Amino acid sequence: MSVARLPRFTGLALSLCLALTLGACDSDSQDLEASRAEVFEDGVAKDTEGGAFRVMLFSREGLEVGDNSLIAHVGFHDPHDPTDPGVGIPDADVLLDAYMPSGAGFVGDLEGRYLGDGRYEITGLELSEPGIWRLELSIAVGATIDESVHFVFSVPE
Repeated sequence: MSVARLPRFTGLALSLCLALTLGACDSDSQDLEASRAEVFEDGVAKDTEGGAFRVMLFSREGLEVGDNSLIAHVGFHDPHDPTDPGVGIPDADVLLDAYMPSGAGFVGDLEGRYLGDGRYEITGLELSEPGIWRLELSIAVGATIDESVHFVFSVPE
């Protein structure tokens, strides 16, 4: 093999290795999401990534294939008490995006409608098929606080 062909061959080989590695990472991230998935239960709670809020989710029917609605309670909470829902946050901007890590389904830009006492109703959550769904909530209060939290659920058939 000539010296001139070696860099081209090396570049092709490196490109192939990179593509295979990235494909494996995507598969690994899907597996990781699946291992974190839980069945939806009323009152499931998580703190936002920055820790400013605790978000609790409620639904009359749970999560299922088809049209769903959620109530998200957003509150300032005691971070040392995992059962404390916190004092409700009024008039926040609450947005929900939901997608399947596999790429098969997506619902975006659903706005929460303020109900009072830190509760926001989110309607129009149309889950197209069963499987693993990641729900990402963005919460903005005023011009200075912008937090997010995600939940991973297994939606049954």
